Amino acid sequence: MNMAVLSPLASFCGHGLTDQARVALMSRVDSKFVVRPELLNACLSTLGDAYTVLDMGGCRRFGYDTLYFDSPDRRLFLDHHNGKLNRFKIRLRHYRHGEIMFFEVKKKTNRQRTVKTRMPVTFDSFVDGSTAKFLKEQSGLPAAGMQPALFVSYQRTTLIDPQGAERITLDTQLAFHSPDRQRSVELPGVAIVEVKHERHSGFSPMLQALARLGARSVPFSKYCVGSSLLFEPYLKTNRFKPLLRSLYGIRS
Repeated sequence: MNMAVLSPLASFCGHGLTDQARVALMSRVDSKFVVRPELLNACLSTLGDAYTVLDMGGCRRFGYDTLYFDSPDRRLFLDHHNGKLNRFKIRLRHYRHGEIMFFEVKKKTNRQRTVKTRMPVTFDSFVDGSTAKFLKEQSGLPAAGMQPALFVSYQRTTLIDPQGAERITLDTQLAFHSPDRQRSVELPGVAIVEVKHERHSGFSPMLQALARLGARSVPFSKYCVGSSLLFEPYLKTNRFKPLLRSLYGIRS
């Protein structure tokens, strides 16, 4: 992806991790958009007074590595595909910039809220059973039935609004890898915008800017999209086919 992507952010004021922690929104409603980089730049060029951007030592884009877990029969994937309420995603997330790892459980409730819980982890967390206990407490799922299902890497930039009511993530350079690293798919020409609120908001400069440019929200799960792109012949993907077709169009 061309380094000119996100170039409008050069004029944004920065904020630090302490400011961002106040807008953690671990329980939230969210809207996601799949856009071309040029549309994202056009959107950002109008929003310099509405948001600040996470800045750590002059760095504003940060590398993320995520390993998703699922059962051998892909129960969590199929729950999402089939529209099951109160469904889960389980993942290990590595923040490259700070060399920090978290074990995370994400739940989509029957009220369409996303609730995320997490614990910092080290190698010992897996050896002493801490992560297995955490998973059982947060989801009721047995750790013994879970195995690596998908690797995802990407670059993330995070915006917040001055009132602390809105958090926006901009993900670029997405790449998906099978657990054995034998299969990979990259989405270099795709940007994922996620707008997060504590509750449905009547006003959002980002949502308004995206609407003016013709962007429409879509259900987008990195785990489900990556799994579908890599394993479509072997997985049930009917529900995701319209999104997959649009991704192929953006990539071309």
